[in-house]
Amino acid sequence: MSQSPMSQSTVSGSPVSQNFASLGFVGQGVLRAGRAGRGAGLFSASIAMACLACVGVTYAQVPPTAAPDQAALLKSADPKLAANKKLVFDMWRAIIQGAHTELAPKYFTKDYIQHNPNVATGRDAMVEYMKATRPVRPIDPTITFPVIAIMAEGDLVMVATVSHTPDPQAPDQKVAGTHFDLFRIENGKIAEHWDSVAKDPNALHFDPNSQNKP
Repeated sequence: MSQSPMSQSTVSGSPVSQNFASLGFVGQGVLRAGRAGRGAGLFSASIAMACLACVGVTYAQVPPTAAPDQAALLKSADPKLAANKKLVFDMWRAIIQGAHTELAPKYFTKDYIQHNPNVATGRDAMVEYMKATRPVRPIDPTITFPVIAIMAEGDLVMVATVSHTPDPQAPDQKVAGTHFDLFRIENGKIAEHWDSVAKDPNALHFDPNSQNKP
């Protein structure tokens, strides 16, 4: 039986991890649900996400874990989806992780749209943000964040990673959760980005590569 692009994605860990990754992708994807040809699947899953919220889930009772093989996450029966995943994977290693901002024109459109509330829109603003928040590092062969899933559908690619944030009930401890980044691809480059980050002035000095630790 043939699989849809969504079902071709590989997600690590338990069924709980799989559900959180899938629903998180939809939560970000519905931002673009009005676009032609995309509404039905995203709308159905967004209903499931809303139902999950109604039962009062606040924290994942089973901590999310990384996929054992990042190369497997890049696979897809659809060559275009595989290429889109590889584009985001390579960009992440080079720029988000390595801060090689000289490579930004290779990966991002000039008029790149940014929805993170802490960063101005545009490729140039993204470059300045990367320069201000992290040092240049060698480009690693893998993403050093614990990657839960890399999923692709149409022109969208979602990366789910494990995040570690202070426990509001025990500030000296951290709780493991899931962070979502969603990218829209246009003509072989990243044209738009969403994530699950709230507005926070500390983000202007935060290097997730070194500070997102248990």
